[in-house]
Amino acid sequence: MPGPPSIFDAPHPASAAPSSLSDYIQPNLGHGLRIWWAFFWPTTVISVVLTIAVNSWLKALYESSNVPGSLLRPILKYDPYILTYAVAFFAMYYILRKNFRHFRIGLLSRRGGEGSEILETTLRRTARVWWTYSWRSFLYELIATFVTAIPRAVLVGLFGWNRGLQSLVAVLVSTALGGAVGLFVIYSNILDEDFGDFRVCLLPRPEPNAVPGTPSANPAVS
Repeated sequence: MPGPPSIFDAPHPASAAPSSLSDYIQPNLGHGLRIWWAFFWPTTVISVVLTIAVNSWLKALYESSNVPGSLLRPILKYDPYILTYAVAFFAMYYILRKNFRHFRIGLLSRRGGEGSEILETTLRRTARVWWTYSWRSFLYELIATFVTAIPRAVLVGLFGWNRGLQSLVAVLVSTALGGAVGLFVIYSNILDEDFGDFRVCLLPRPEPNAVPGTPSANPAVS
C-alpha cells in the first residue's frame, strides 16, 4: 500500500494548468529540488574554479608588472560576484533546455493560455528568467543573512578553537544559506510563473518517436 504523500509531492502553491495542454505537469517541491540541484552545483563549482583562476592570474600580473594595486583590488573583491552571475546565466540556459528523468521545462507562448505553443529557449528568453532569479535571490539572501545573523554567528563561534575549521564552517553555512534561497526562488518565482508573454511550465519528456508537428516535438521559434 503506498504511503502518504511526502512534502516533496506537495503541489506548487500558484499552479494552474494551462487549458490548452493536457500533458502539463503540476510542479511540486520535488521537481523544484531536482531543477535547483542541476542548476546550483555546476554554477557553484564553475564559478569557484573561475574565481580562483582569475584571482591567481591577477596576483601574478601584479607581481610581474607595474599594474597598480589600487586597480586590481576592486577586481579581486567583486569578481566572484560577477563571475557567479555570468556562470548562472549559462547554467540557466542549460537548465531550460535540459531533459530530466521524468520531465522537462517548457516555455509556453500566450502565458500557457488557449492555443499556446512551446517556444524555443533563446538567449533573450533565458535572460528574462535569469534576471528574475538573480535580483530576487540577491534580495532574499540579504534578508535571510540579516535574519540569521545571530544563529550563524553562534554556530561559527563554536569552532573558534580552530581558525581553519571556523573558516570552513562559515563558508559551508553561507553556501547552504545561498542554496536554500536559490531553491526557494526557483520553486516560488520561476516555475509556473509568467515572464512577459511566456510561462515557464513542466512538461513530459519528448518521446523518441514523437510525430513531427506535435507541441511536444517541435518548439515554436517565434
